[in-house]
Amino acid sequence: MRNQLNDIRKAITHFPLLKIIENGKFLLVEGDIVLSDREYGEVDRYSVSISFLKCYPNCFPKVIETSKKIPRKDFRHVNPDGTLCLAVEPEERLISKNGITFKFFLDKVLVPHLSRETFRELNGEYADGEYDHGNAGIWEFYIKKLDNTDKKQVLLELNEIRTSKWIGRNEPCTCGSNKKFKNCHLNKWEEIKRLGDEYLKNQIENLKTDLAR
Repeated sequence: MRNQLNDIRKAITHFPLLKIIENGKFLLVEGDIVLSDREYGEVDRYSVSISFLKCYPNCFPKVIETSKKIPRKDFRHVNPDGTLCLAVEPEERLISKNGITFKFFLDKVLVPHLSRETFRELNGEYADGEYDHGNAGIWEFYIKKLDNTDKKQVLLELNEIRTSKWIGRNEPCTCGSNKKFKNCHLNKWEEIKRLGDEYLKNQIENLKTDLAR
């Protein structure tokens, strides 16, 4: 708890409108996050309430955008419980599995997310594209990562990654690119393998069920 508190205190020195609220055994961070531009100054601001799950720092904190500037709709990445959907599940796990600091979370996850929402509000679309909500977004994550739009083939490849029965580094990649495995899908497979065996097993079962619907 003490280490977590120190981590949070260190981070919010860079965000003066955020404050820590200690509620018994629970910590909250509440206040405003200002989006600014060097030339034009303040561009936008959001009020937020940030809570920390037991899995933190190996998972993202939960964020509720309390100013309610972001419409409460799936396609605007707001979950049914009012928290922001900051990444698709496997992407979050890859980022946070080995632990993150609160400063990293603010700088690399939350502020960029809020900036994209401001851009979306002004321009009617996201600047850098987006993943869909729910299982559709998880499919998109693996399809993009494996560069394969065939969902059945994606599931087969995920199973192959999980079982660790990989071809040799210098053998032709199974994707049919005629490149050596080490120059094609090896790094992608290694990244997905980092999700962990049990997690990947559950993801495969979830996607199998989704595909069968």
